[in-house]
Amino acid sequence: MSDSVSFEKYRAYLISQKDRPSGAHRQQPFVTISRQTGAGAETVARLLAGKLNTPAAKDAQPWTVFDKNLIGKVLEDQNMPQEIAKHVREDKDTTLQSLVGELLGMHPSMWTIFHHTSDTILKLARIGRCIIVGRGGNIITAKLQGGLHVRLVAAESVRLAHLKSYFKMDDKAAEKYLHDEDTGRRRYVKANFDQDIDDPLLYDAVLNTSALGFERTADLLAGMVAAKS
Repeated sequence: MSDSVSFEKYRAYLISQKDRPSGAHRQQPFVTISRQTGAGAETVARLLAGKLNTPAAKDAQPWTVFDKNLIGKVLEDQNMPQEIAKHVREDKDTTLQSLVGELLGMHPSMWTIFHHTSDTILKLARIGRCIIVGRGGNIITAKLQGGLHVRLVAAESVRLAHLKSYFKMDDKAAEKYLHDEDTGRRRYVKANFDQDIDDPLLYDAVLNTSALGFERTADLLAGMVAAKS
């Protein structure tokens, strides 16, 4: 899915709020997904959105996925140039290039981006009917009603196979990518929230996609969302 198509969907999602009755204050459900690298979170999120956007719910606000393009939405909200996105990873970036860029005013500090990201995640969750992947969404929205917070895990061999297939990587590249991404996400959650991303008590459910498969995982999550509605 191209960025331009994604941003149009996000914009339509937000614009849809103007048609909600002024008295409709009940918190709509929302989902946050934390994941191990290669556990299929983006695939599961899109399958889940498809299951929740049923024909019977055609007049309701559509469920929308906010995953790797979330930072683009943050930059749009804050009227920042989209090229800043290349400096922002799901990690506390302390590379020399990033630090020099911040000092020279080439792009905002990671701390600034983190706060803007948290604000955007809270805004989306309060609107509801959204699926937020990563960025500590479960922790940021923990006090809101209506949230379903899940973590997706899978056997390392399955995750490596998924990465090699999805990104066309060889064994060495897939192993490095898996290690770097998992380390970065763990560091991001620890640095910004002082929490352990693997702590099961941060989630309503931890699901093993290598045992369940993506379709079955999405089915289970759809049932959990229905129970909260």
